[in-house]
Parts: sequence; C-alpha cells; structure tokens
Amino acid sequence: MFVGREEELQMLKSLLDRKQSSFVVVYGRRRIGKTETIRHFIKENNLTSIEATGLYGATKMTHINAIARKIELASNGTIKNKTKPKEWQEIFFMLEDFIGSFENNEKKVLFLDEFPWLDTHKSGFLEAFSLFWNDFCTRREDIVLIVCGSAASYMINKIVKNKKTLHNRITDKINMFPFDLTTTKKLLHSKNCHYSNKSILDTYIALGGVAKYINDMDCTKHQIENIAFACFDKNGLLATEYQELYGALFANSHWHYKIMNLLSNQWSGYIQKDIATELKTSASVIKDILEELEVSGFVVSVTKFGQISRDKIYRAVDSFSYFYNKWMKNSKNSDWQTIATSQPYKVWSGFAFENICYIHITKIKEVLGISGVSTRSHYWNYRAKNSDEKGAQIDILLEYTDSSKNIDLIECKYYDGEFVISKSYYEELKNKLVIFNRQTNYRYNTRLIFITTFGVVKNEYYNEIVHKQITIDELM
Repeated sequence: MFVGREEELQMLKSLLDRKQSSFVVVYGRRRIGKTETIRHFIKENNLTSIEATGLYGATKMTHINAIARKIELASNGTIKNKTKPKEWQEIFFMLEDFIGSFENNEKKVLFLDEFPWLDTHKSGFLEAFSLFWNDFCTRREDIVLIVCGSAASYMINKIVKNKKTLHNRITDKINMFPFDLTTTKKLLHSKNCHYSNKSILDTYIALGGVAKYINDMDCTKHQIENIAFACFDKNGLLATEYQELYGALFANSHWHYKIMNLLSNQWSGYIQKDIATELKTSASVIKDILEELEVSGFVVSVTKFGQISRDKIYRAVDSFSYFYNKWMKNSKNSDWQTIATSQPYKVWSGFAFENICYIHITKIKEVLGISGVSTRSHYWNYRAKNSDEKGAQIDILLEYTDSSKNIDLIECKYYDGEFVISKSYYEELKNKLVIFNRQTNYRYNTRLIFITTFGVVKNEYYNEIVHKQITIDELM
C-alpha cells in the first residue's frame, strides 16, 4: 500500500495538463522513496513509460545495452538498431523513434533513475542527454522527462545548477524530505503496526521519517525490538547505514561526515566559522558542504533572534545521525532494550524531542491555528554577564512577521506521563520571560507554548504562565 507524498504526486499530476513537455528533477537522500513515488504516479495515471536505472560502477556499454533492451521490449521489437549501439546518442535516437511511434498526444514518461551513475567518466552521456532534451523534447508537448538520483552533489551541481547545456532548462524540481510524524504513523498502521503514538514518536526519534527505515520494521515485534535489530544486529538494515549514507549522497563525503559528526554532538549547533575552527580548516572549504547538507535536509540554518550579525547557526536535524553518533557509534553490545529504558536515554530523548518539534513547525502552526501567518523560527539565549544575573535559553522562538509584534516561546518536554510544572520550574520559566522581555525592551507580545508527549497538568502554575499546550496526539 502506497502512503503519503500527496504534495509530490499532485505536482507530478499537474504536468499531465501542461501544453508542453516537462523536465523534472527529483532528488533526496537514499531510501526516502523517490523511485516508489514516481512509479506510483505512472501506475496511478496509467501512463506509457520507459524506466532505466543507473548502476553504481557499471560501464558505459553495460548501461547502453540495458537501455537499448528496455526500448526494444517497450516497442515490442519495432524499435531496434541494426547494429549494436555503442554511443549514448544512438540510445537517445532510439528513444526519439519510440516516442515518435505513437500517434496520440497523450503524455509519455521517460524515467531515468539513479541518473548520476549513468554519467560515467568521458562517456558523453550528459552531452547526448542535453541534446535529446533541447532539440527533441522541447519541440513536443507529450513528454514528461523525469531524472532522479540520490547522489545529491551531482544532482545539485550538475543538473539543478548546470551552467552549460542544461542551464535554465529544468521545468520542475522536487526535493523529497523524510515523512513527518503523521505520515510515519499512516505508514506503520498500513503495515498493521498498531503502535501507540508514544512508540511511534520513539521510533521517529531514532530513525526519523525515512520511508525505507520505517517500512522495514517487523509488525510482529515491539518497537524497541525493531530498533534493536535494525541498528544493533549485524544483519540489520541500519547496522552500516551511517558509514554508507553520506558516501552515496555526496562527492568528497569525508567533510560531510566530519560536519555531521560534529553537529550531531551539539544540539545548539555552530556558526560556520566555529565549525571550520573545530575541524581545523577554513570556512571556504565547508561553505558548499553546508549548503549541500542543508538542501538535502540534514541540517538547517537559523539566526539568533535580534542578532545584527548575519552569522547563521547550523544545526543537525537528521534523527538517525543524532541516534547513530550517540548510541551506535561506540556501541560494543546490542542490549538496546536495557539502554532504551535507562535514565541517560530518557535525558537524551528530551533533547531529541526538541529537534522533532523544530522540524514539525508547520504542523505546530496548524495546531495553533496560525497556518496562514508568516513566521520565522529562531533560537535565543542570554548568557549571564556576572554572578548576580541568571542566563536563559528558549528551545524554539516563533516570530510572527506580519507586523503584529507577536512571538511564541515554545518549550518542548519529553516525558513518560503528564508533565507537572513545579514551583521551581515555574520560577525558571518566569525568569526566562522576564529576561527575554527585558533584552528586547518589551517590544513584543509573548506567549508561552508547551509541547509535550502527554500534556501538562493544569495546576496553579500552568494557569498562571502557559498560553496553550500541544501534545504528540495533535502532532499526529
């Protein structure tokens, strides 16, 4: 059963009504569901199509022979070179003949999956492909050309940012990101994994919303057992995933590993200059690496609220990278069931929950009833200047950019039961609000929002200071 990707499917479906051919680039991390989404689009709309897939390490002739065979089969043998094709241009001529053999103007899909692996060294592939699009496809109205790839460096630099024959030729881009909690829950329930919302949250904290990671779970097992096998068993899907993940996505991936290892060990993140210092290199070396990681959804950049400097804070947001670096990287045993119920894991999960809240800002706005309001997310902290002062830090600061001067200060609390605001914590919250208001010269209308697993007890302290609470049930 296919679940999710409604927005991506709608974008693809809209191409069928377009009175011109379309050149669509689909990219995103591996195992995210790119191929399945495109195949579902083709099947759901009963479209004529040819799919060809690049294979890592395969030769030019291996690819040419494989695609020539695909065209022969799709045309029932009517499109076939008298001599065995040896160059990519011959393959694209065959595709032109295949498409031209149809008398109708209905859309035909040419889907080139793992596109970067087709472009082997000095093969002439990209030049022949560019000629095919520029000289053939653009003269017709019936082609949906979809190129797809997990190798983010290639897809971004060679296709999306192409300055040569494909410059400004792309008609549509689809950057696929992990599922949110709601779609993750739908996927699990479609597999008859009837986990509680808390168990789904705990799964998401470890694995994120990567479709393959979730779909691989065994519904006959407890959520904790699934994580134990997938991540800590030598035969588990994710046992070596982290070591392979960035290498499959990025060129010169050793820098991507270094940056993600660094960011995954500090929730508050780093500015670019400090990342360079920590890694003993220059800011110019990591500038493009950070951009690639951000475009691919592994990190986000945010500004400190009220800061005049343009320095951005880079934070990791990929759940699995956090989980790997904390619990898998140096693990010498697979007793995950003991670790998962330990106090250190509960403390760590509290920070991980802040990250989950951050990447669900759109859903949080929906629950708050402000979906249509323009906002910006920031981090904010204040460091005490002397022993007489107290510092303060806010998990998520949601600034309304509609001239209303409204700001929501969001506290995220991961807890096994209802969260209780004690007198001491109430004083801490009050102090936080006082410091923020004082540092911003009382210019803003502030509201305190709580996001928790099971809600907040509405005692005297809650009623005094909290504007609204959101639970994980509402986020799902």
